[in-house]
Amino acid sequence: MYLHHVDNDRLANTFFQRDYHDRGMLKWGGFYLSDHTSALTKMHAAEQVEPLQTRQTQDEVSRRLATAWRRKKSVHLQLNVWDANQVAVTVDGQVAGVDEDQIVIQLASGRYQTLQLAAIRCVSSGNAV
Repeated sequence: MYLHHVDNDRLANTFFQRDYHDRGMLKWGGFYLSDHTSALTKMHAAEQVEPLQTRQTQDEVSRRLATAWRRKKSVHLQLNVWDANQVAVTVDGQVAGVDEDQIVIQLASGRYQTLQLAAIRCVSSGNAV
């Protein structure tokens, strides 16, 4: 019995030209873990720019924060602070307390952030945009 010897490069070229059908990035979709997909979702959501809200008076901001604190509701704050991309910084969380003209917000991560009342541009309930 005689086996026909075929050059490896020629055999590989023939295989890829006739037999192999590349599915592109589709084949890699199964390798994503849930952590990866949730991180990608958060990353894409963070890329969306929130429009600049109408500035509320300090009385209106104080009233809304007090109401959210009494009802233990989460708030979405747009600040008078700009990030590196010239976009208004936003903070989401629950009002944890007040210290003179400072507001303490408990973030979803469990950490606390202190904000000056004058730095808050707009208060809305929940994650409203």
